[in-house]
Amino acid sequence: MQYFGIRDLREKIGDFTRQAETGVISIISRNGTPLTVNIPFDDMLIDLGAHKSLAIKFYQEEVLTLNKAARLAGVKTDEFIKMLGSAGVCVLGDADELKNELSRF
Repeated sequence: MQYFGIRDLREKIGDFTRQAETGVISIISRNGTPLTVNIPFDDMLIDLGAHKSLAIKFYQEEVLTLNKAARLAGVKTDEFIKMLGSAGVCVLGDADELKNELSRF
C-alpha cells in the first residue's frame, strides 16, 4: 500500500499512476488525514466489487487479518477463504492457527 499526501500527488503523479498500474492500493491524505482510497481498476474489482476486492488486497498485503478482511468483505470467514482461493491468494498461517480462528466464530 502506498500513501500520498495532496502535495505528493501533485508532484509525483507519475509514481501514483505507475503504482496503480501494478495493482498497488494508494491512500491519499491531507495533513495526515486519509481522504480517499485509490483501488486499481482490474478484473477482481469488476467481478467482486470494491469491498471484496479491497478485503482481498488488504489481506494479501497483511494490512488486515483473515477475520477483519472477511468482515470488510461482508462474508463469513470460511466464505472469504474460498474467495481467496478463487483469487489465487494463499491463506497465511498454519493449520492450527486457522482452526483456532474458525472455532472463535
